[in-house]
Amino acid sequence: MERTKVDKLECRNPALFKVMWLSTVVWVIVAVANYFGHWLLPNKLDGFGLSILFLFGISILCCFGRGIMNLISQHGMMAIDTLTRKVALYAFMASFAVLLVISIWELCGTMDNDSNFIRNGAVTSISLEAVVSIIGDIIKAAIFSIVIVIFYWYVRICFMMFSGRIRRIGVEIALALILLAYLCGYANNMVWVNIAIVLIAMAFLYDIWRIADYQEEKYQMNWIKKLTEDDE
Repeated sequence: MERTKVDKLECRNPALFKVMWLSTVVWVIVAVANYFGHWLLPNKLDGFGLSILFLFGISILCCFGRGIMNLISQHGMMAIDTLTRKVALYAFMASFAVLLVISIWELCGTMDNDSNFIRNGAVTSISLEAVVSIIGDIIKAAIFSIVIVIFYWYVRICFMMFSGRIRRIGVEIALALILLAYLCGYANNMVWVNIAIVLIAMAFLYDIWRIADYQEEKYQMNWIKKLTEDDE
């Protein structure tokens, strides 16, 4: 399958993007320097950095959201095709089955351990709790299937349909998520983990800066240039 090379995406809010990008770069530099100097408390610095990263993520969605939507709509990905429906359906069925088994296990375990369930009228309370649990499982399964569809689109965008800088950003995001999952399960302060975090962050910051297309600024500059030429 031929891939479309994408090296530029429309950035709707250049000022917001530049401010948050610079803030993230400054935090990364301070964090690296503090690793060797130990001037600031790591917990405080990490907490401050998480706030910056959260705001930076929101700013990326605000700045590049329309560009990404235009990109995927031009290639027909906004239409819910047969494969997308199958992915959503199978994800929903599998997650609902697993959640239902867990709910049955928990309800039966509670009934076996609690002698009050054996009394008269216990059937009504069990049925009500079971209905609430099943409704909750349906909602959770629906949310999980939506997440799976988003992940499926992410894989198609970054690894199957497009190439260029957008693909590198997709790889960097995937590596960051894998590293985050590793740190959640095995929190440590190993040197190679810190080096990997810094390298991924630097590569992502470089690529996200290079992919930004400030069309609004170009339009304004061309409009001003044309206006001055007309006056002459």
